[in-house]
Amino acid sequence: MKRILLIAVLLLPTMLRAQWTDEYGTWVSLGAKKNLGTKWSLGLEAEYRAQDNSRWAVGLDAGYKLNKMIKFGVGYTLLYNRKKAKQEGDPTVDDEYTITPAHAYPLRHRFIAEATADKRFWKWLRISLRERYQLTYRPSYEYGKIVYTYTKQVDFDEDMNEIVSWDKTIDTKPIPKPAKTSQVLRSRLKFEVDKKHWKFSPFVSAEAMNSVSVGDHMCIDKVRTAVGTGYKLDKHNEFTLAYVLSFDFNEDDGKADNRIHAVSVGYNYKF
Repeated sequence: MKRILLIAVLLLPTMLRAQWTDEYGTWVSLGAKKNLGTKWSLGLEAEYRAQDNSRWAVGLDAGYKLNKMIKFGVGYTLLYNRKKAKQEGDPTVDDEYTITPAHAYPLRHRFIAEATADKRFWKWLRISLRERYQLTYRPSYEYGKIVYTYTKQVDFDEDMNEIVSWDKTIDTKPIPKPAKTSQVLRSRLKFEVDKKHWKFSPFVSAEAMNSVSVGDHMCIDKVRTAVGTGYKLDKHNEFTLAYVLSFDFNEDDGKADNRIHAVSVGYNYKF
């Protein structure tokens, strides 16, 4: 817990700076969980994120409850991302500008291993700390950039009046992307109202995502905060509604200093 609080204190001045670009989206998830006795559980989840770069994800996970406080889990997720078209430069001002058409990443493979410790206080407050190791593999792929170039042409008529014209050329440049493996350590602290006979369970959480890939040396890529509530319709059906705010410090794909605001809606069925 001290580690999480220290990270939050160090990041606060950075998150309050004014150079952020803002992005808005909606996240929707559907899940199912089956308890296998008192120790083991299996889960399945599908998620769609509608934002600037949309994402589909389907995952399987297994959990093992060591005791009342400690739980372990492993999982696999298949990810599909699609990037929207992007323009660099202004065609009304610049002699050269580029357009990257909308394109999809190849399917990515993500593996996780995690440990969660949680404890109830005063019979109504649950505090949990989750440490998750995440490895994501993205195969190599290639996409194209279309480069538009305008070259000024100067000519003269019979009366020696200057005639200016622009010669437009279009060139497509292939952009290769090598295969990439990223490793992230995700640390999440969560406070949740967990009172018996209450259908609602309000919560607030903060998560720091630290890159532990070779050469990154625990570089903080992202901080994600959330506030929302769960709603237990009955012992089988549960809904979740939350507001999620992410701070992205990663410079990959031009997303440095990006802030994502998302409304997250989830449904989970327990067998």
